[in-house]
Parts: sequence; structure tokens; C-alpha cells
Amino acid sequence: MRGIRGIKVATATLGLSAALAGTAVGLAGPASAACEGGYPPAQCTVALNDNRVRPGEEVGFRATGYEPGERVRGTVFSEPIRVGTWTANRNGVVQGRFTVPRRLSPGRHTFQLRGLESNVIKTARFTVVGRANNGNGNGNGNNNDSSLAFTGSDLALTAGAGAVLLAGGGALVIAARRRKHVNAGI
Repeated sequence: MRGIRGIKVATATLGLSAALAGTAVGLAGPASAACEGGYPPAQCTVALNDNRVRPGEEVGFRATGYEPGERVRGTVFSEPIRVGTWTANRNGVVQGRFTVPRRLSPGRHTFQLRGLESNVIKTARFTVVGRANNGNGNGNGNNNDSSLAFTGSDLALTAGAGAVLLAGGGALVIAARRRKHVNAGI
């Protein structure tokens, strides 16, 4: 009897742990920028001034964690397109602007900065919405853009899964306690 109860308690504990870990990961959300090769991570960042853009728009950026005076190359991916080369200041900060290539299709893309001497790589994701804004100059804002707004991550799904696992673990604990009381009366 004790062996089965131990298995149930262990299962409940694992379920609770999984639920809490899943919820914590979901609440943390996605990282806004990834960085390879730079340390410490707090000094290894890149930020865009806008992450929803149209082809042909200029985007400002600021990145830290490079060597002072280092030349840094910018490339836009899903297909590699070089968009410029900048020089880090005496604090290792690179900032500037790049033009979103007009041939990029709507969807998610990546802006990558690579230090030419240090090989430090940093990336930031952005979303291209619609086509290049050629505008007709009437100011009505009607450009027939049928893309949907980005509304965030799938936090609800992760939190929901965590709640289900937590409820399942709680149910197992309650069932084990009831069985203990029923068996004690025999």
C-alpha cells in the first residue's frame, strides 16, 4: 500500500513542478533579442526603434557589447541582404539606421549585427507588414493592407496548460488522501 501511495505522491509532485515551471516559462515571454558571443549578457543587447515596418522604411537601432572602434556589419535575413556597416563608439555602442529592403515579403525577419573583428553576433526580430508604402498622397491611410496585427505571445496557452497540470496534481493528492482514510477504516 505504501508503494502505491508513494508513486501517487511522486506523480502529484512532478505534475505540480511541471505546471509551475511551464507557467514560469510562459510568463517570462519571448526574448526580444538574441546574442551570441558577447558577455556579460546585460552588456550584449540590440534594440530596434520599431519592430513592425514596411519595405522601404528606415529603422533605427542601438546595440552594445562590441569592441571600441570595431566595424559592425548589418544583414537582414530571411534571405541575407547586407544593409550597412557601422563603427562602434569608444564604449562599444553601435547605433544607426538601415532601410528595410523593398523586396522583403510580409512576415517575420531578422536584423543581424556582426562584429567584424570580435565576431560578436546580435539579432533582433521585426515584422514586415504589407508592401512598400508608395502612397497616393491623399492622406486617407488606405493602402489595402490585409495583414493582421501582432497581439503578443501564446501566454494563455502556456498558462492554461500549467493550470491543467496543477489541477491534475491537486486531484491526485486529494485522491491519495481519500484512499488513505477509506483504507484506514477497514
